[in-house]
Amino acid sequence: MDFPLNLKQRLRENKVIPFVGAGVSMAVRKKGTSESLFPSWKQLLERAADCLEGELKAQDAGLVRAYLQIDNPKYLEAAEHARQALGSILYDVLKEQIDKKFDEADDSSLNLARAIWGFGNLVITPNYDRALQWASPHPNDVGHWDIEAPVEQKNLLQNKLPRPVVWHLHGHIDNATDIILTPDGYNKLYPANDHTKSRYEAALTTLRTLLATHTFLFIGFSLDDEKFGMQLRGVDEIFGGNSGKHYALVRKSNQAQFQALNFSTVEPIYFENFGEPLLQCLRELAAIAQENETPPRVESITSTIDFPSIIPADFSPEKPVFYVPFVRKGDQVLGREQAMKDVRQQLESGRRTSIGQTALFQGLGGLGKTQLAIEYAYEYKEKYKNGVIWISADQEIDSQLIRIADEAKWIAPQSEHKDKLAIALNRLRSFSDCLLIFDNVESQDAIRNYLPLPAATPHILMTSRIEQPGFNPIEIKPLDAEVSLQLLIQEADKTPQNDEEKEAANKIVHALDGLPLALEIAGAYLRNREISWDEYWHLLDSNLRAAMPSSFAKAGFTKREEDLYSTLRISQSVFADEPRLKWILDLLTWSGAAPMSTELMCVALAVKDDTDLIGALSLGAKLRLLQKSADGKNYALHRLVRRVRREEMPLENYKDWAQGVCRRIGDWFEYLREDFVALPKYEASLDHLKEWAKNAENFSYLEASRLTWLQAYPHYHQGNYKEITPIIQAAFALYEKSSDENQGLFAHLHNDIGFGLNALGKHHKALEYQEKALAILLKAYGEEHPHTATSYNNVGSSYSK
Repeated sequence: MDFPLNLKQRLRENKVIPFVGAGVSMAVRKKGTSESLFPSWKQLLERAADCLEGELKAQDAGLVRAYLQIDNPKYLEAAEHARQALGSILYDVLKEQIDKKFDEADDSSLNLARAIWGFGNLVITPNYDRALQWASPHPNDVGHWDIEAPVEQKNLLQNKLPRPVVWHLHGHIDNATDIILTPDGYNKLYPANDHTKSRYEAALTTLRTLLATHTFLFIGFSLDDEKFGMQLRGVDEIFGGNSGKHYALVRKSNQAQFQALNFSTVEPIYFENFGEPLLQCLRELAAIAQENETPPRVESITSTIDFPSIIPADFSPEKPVFYVPFVRKGDQVLGREQAMKDVRQQLESGRRTSIGQTALFQGLGGLGKTQLAIEYAYEYKEKYKNGVIWISADQEIDSQLIRIADEAKWIAPQSEHKDKLAIALNRLRSFSDCLLIFDNVESQDAIRNYLPLPAATPHILMTSRIEQPGFNPIEIKPLDAEVSLQLLIQEADKTPQNDEEKEAANKIVHALDGLPLALEIAGAYLRNREISWDEYWHLLDSNLRAAMPSSFAKAGFTKREEDLYSTLRISQSVFADEPRLKWILDLLTWSGAAPMSTELMCVALAVKDDTDLIGALSLGAKLRLLQKSADGKNYALHRLVRRVRREEMPLENYKDWAQGVCRRIGDWFEYLREDFVALPKYEASLDHLKEWAKNAENFSYLEASRLTWLQAYPHYHQGNYKEITPIIQAAFALYEKSSDENQGLFAHLHNDIGFGLNALGKHHKALEYQEKALAILLKAYGEEHPHTATSYNNVGSSYSK
């Protein structure tokens, strides 16, 4: 047969990887029969339907079969329904149908699988079975990877494979519960969009890298697999149509079907028929691969690479580079001198980690982490003879590396993208005396394959909103009030002229709570709009979103694509190690703005004591989400985070949770209310009592009444009797709106308003309320109850007066 010249060249370069589909497994026959040893998809799911009938689930069985019998069978949907209906029994079906022994196979039917090993040491397959291991020339020395094998995949990208390997891309029968069989399983490997993280990030990164740097030869594989096809098209888009060609062995009678798929990156190699014609085609291709003197193998894409034909003298990976896609602010950066000294000291002589000399700017979005990394890169660029490389970890990294390779002149611009990527990745991972900056890292999985090899000793600086193991954190605090005002005035380019303007400016600074990004946006608004300081303060106080427009965030030095709201949102990954941090943030979001004691926090969250919250509180303070008091016993949520989370977490969606918080907070205050010694503690938490009373009006007038009533007790202890009556009257009004009853509370309201009236000398009116309280208590509790006894005493006291 004749083959395309490009395919022949790739075969000789040992750059072809076989991708083996179900057709190869289906060719394996049971010993002594012409029947396939392994089931087709349809047969496997029909067996699942049989099991459903055996489990007396005839309707479910019928639905599974219906998916299989339509013109375009919906195998994934059938598998999903079978899994839901059968549960763990489905995995027993998989084991029964696929977990076969070598002795069960007809040896001659393995010839197709044997021919595939002529191309190299790596075979990729979505199949779950062991047919490829059986067919290897050295079956006892074949390694097999499950869906994800991060260490092994890292070695694949760093070194030559030491032995033959089958990569079971969709899982292996030895680990049946992790097999990719249903739509949700596919989505774990192939995310639905670029903003969704793959659960198997190392596997997906390895797959995409191999698609970009190697040529895949599809054998017995139907390219109408939508999820895998998306990866092929995605890689092609990333590299602007220059990711290289892949090839598929296609029977001539299926030519029209293949052409209808319209893959620009996959070319067909047509063969006459299955059996000997297909085997002969594979033998001829393998013979071309073995024309090279070196044994077939998968080359490293990060080992030293020789490209004598494509790197002219003017282009070399040795060229230093300064690639930072932002400008510096220089002396416009305020209040960060210590952080700059700390990061330099850490990278020069601080504690080392397993991956070398690292530093991390971590914490709340908007703290200025990215700008600080920019400033460090410019300030110390002369100290790094091999240059500075900036990688935005929240964007597609390979395309950034290709651009850097172009701009740094590491390789000729007319070179293929895959070669540019190989050169850039090798340069990134193997050079010392340089600074690598990974900006906005959510998960280290996104950058794991780009970190330096052990022999390299660069400095690595990262920015992240969360903790990052292996990276030494550098403390970045919100700006203090004085520096915040300086920054606001600098960005506004005008100074408050009178006491009224100064007061408004200070209110703005207080509201923005030392967050540089927010202060910059506020200053830009004041600079670009005909608006006074006081007018801007009122806008900020009433409508944060309008006062912080995204256009002014994008106009900054780092040209952010996110607005302040997006910047301040908290990723769920923050809570991975400390899930109780979310509990704390939710509580403080809807509590008062004042710091909350850990004692009240434990009560509100229904945890035993503050030892249960130590880790979460420490992380929150470390990330600057929480501000800790000097004694470490009180915590407040950053003001802007509180406002943003209130919009992101509307309380009407969490009514049951909020009602539980109100009840527990009310119990705590009610327990303390009559103890004068507890008054300082009571008053310190009064802001939260008032806020939850206001919250409760949205879902429980009864809880709102109780929490309002409890606000009167500091006045009771301090003798401010005039203040008691309006508070109790407000609690009465809320109680009357409630459709629920609490006779004990109703009696307290009557009794306490009577106490206030007595204190003001209105004894007859007081007696009227206290007798009503007594009547309620007699009806609710009877005579022999402490509350009733107290009420009798109050009535007697009023008669006496």
